[in-house]
Amino acid sequence: MRKIKVGIIGAGGVVQEAHIPCFQKLDNVEVLAISDPNKKKLNFVAEKFNIPEKFVDWREMLGLKELEIISICSPNYLHKEQAINSLKKGKNVLCEKPVAMNAKEAEEILETAKKSKKKFMVAFPHRFSPGATFLKKMIDDKEFGEIYYAKASYLRRRGIPGLGGWFTTKKLSGGGPLIDVGVHILDRTYWLMGAPEPVSVTGATYQKFKKEAVDGGWPPQSSRVGDKYKGTFDVEDLSSAFIKFENGATLFLEASWAGNSEVGMSLSLFGEKKGAKEDASGLKIFDEKNGVLVDSSPALPHVNVYEEEIKHFVFCVVENKEPVTKPSEILNVIRIIEAIYKSAASGKEVRLGK
Repeated sequence: MRKIKVGIIGAGGVVQEAHIPCFQKLDNVEVLAISDPNKKKLNFVAEKFNIPEKFVDWREMLGLKELEIISICSPNYLHKEQAINSLKKGKNVLCEKPVAMNAKEAEEILETAKKSKKKFMVAFPHRFSPGATFLKKMIDDKEFGEIYYAKASYLRRRGIPGLGGWFTTKKLSGGGPLIDVGVHILDRTYWLMGAPEPVSVTGATYQKFKKEAVDGGWPPQSSRVGDKYKGTFDVEDLSSAFIKFENGATLFLEASWAGNSEVGMSLSLFGEKKGAKEDASGLKIFDEKNGVLVDSSPALPHVNVYEEEIKHFVFCVVENKEPVTKPSEILNVIRIIEAIYKSAASGKEVRLGK
């Protein structure tokens, strides 16, 4: 069996907890190489996962002609350069979220991907959850009718990742929980809404826990070999936004690392024919039959969303299929996030043109 050779850029938590284990579970894949500027971590991860080739400089790794897939798991500010160079080298690219720091960078990546004719996908694993795939099938089958309103929430109570590292340093990450975890629930909800064109955004950001900030435990301590934290925390700890779309639909979004609130990821969809809510307790469908209001709770299977995501991307490469994350969706998600930050800074609504 011919094996697809994979190179990983980055050796942090998501690499060790998700990308490498999930790639290595596939019989037709070999993780051949890994790169990270942190030599101590690089050596630790290469030995832990038995990866034969290791590089301090990711550019040198791209010189391996046998690599067909590059998985980008580096700090956000590096995504653009690494994705564009990988695509130009003829590699298929799976890029961790967010795709880039802003829409301009995303446009450059997507244009390069188009010209290269290689596969490019942003890692949005929550699209592969049983609830999301179940809802998507119902929505595509017109069972919900028009989805005109939605709510999306990803809240942590005390969950600031890598406090003092790149996650909490704006010039390296682009922002706080909105661009870190909010991007997940935004993408998932926006996709289920049918990915309408956004026309305006009103947003707000808050930083209320800087003095009381505590590390949220991600990345796992065991994955921080050789990491150094300088103590910077210049991003928000909570964001909220109201987004209007061209088709008249609206979305309320909130994301936090810290706050005195409930926790977890949840979404609500309001459709003309049916509605739905999914949170930690499961999925509920709200319906009406024969004049009676009916609530149902599907018995969904458990899956590893990272495994499903990686399997899907490898399948797309092998079978020459298009990934589930479409270029227009990738771009609009980061456009919305950028507009939220701009609205929060100006205190005004931000209009989005096509």
